[in-house]
Amino acid sequence: MRAFLIAAALLAASPALAQTPQPADWTTITLTANLNRNADAAWDRIGGNDWCAIAKYLDVKGCAIDSGKGELGSVRTIDTGTAKVVEIAVARTAHSYTYAQPFTPIFYHGTLAVEAVDRTHSKLVYTLIWNQTAVGDAAAQAAAREGRTKRFQAAVDKMATAANGP
Repeated sequence: MRAFLIAAALLAASPALAQTPQPADWTTITLTANLNRNADAAWDRIGGNDWCAIAKYLDVKGCAIDSGKGELGSVRTIDTGTAKVVEIAVARTAHSYTYAQPFTPIFYHGTLAVEAVDRTHSKLVYTLIWNQTAVGDAAAQAAAREGRTKRFQAAVDKMATAANGP
């Protein structure tokens, strides 16, 4: 009976022990580039099916696949040179993938996609979303947004060069 009462008390208290969520302040960035290749060819040329190809476009120190091969549920670790960031594939199509960084306070997600425009052209779309509440005040949030925009636009430009090249 005593064990039952303890279990019941713990069960009743569990909602009180749960973390109180902070209001989220989500922000997004969408970066694009027009490509002179169809979606299949462009996706192949940027290495879309290589779960760690993004490392060469972001100029990070390295990328290691911890599990999977890029399919849903695959895990990779990006070594930025100052931190190691774990990312999990949370969505996948023939020409896109979405990843999340589940262990960061900003709950960052990114989607890399190549969208068909017509039979011979496509568009590269890189979308980022994160909760900027944990970033700090408005100045820190603006600086984080500007830094991400600059870094990921450079990556999009490099991918466009790879896709459009000879």
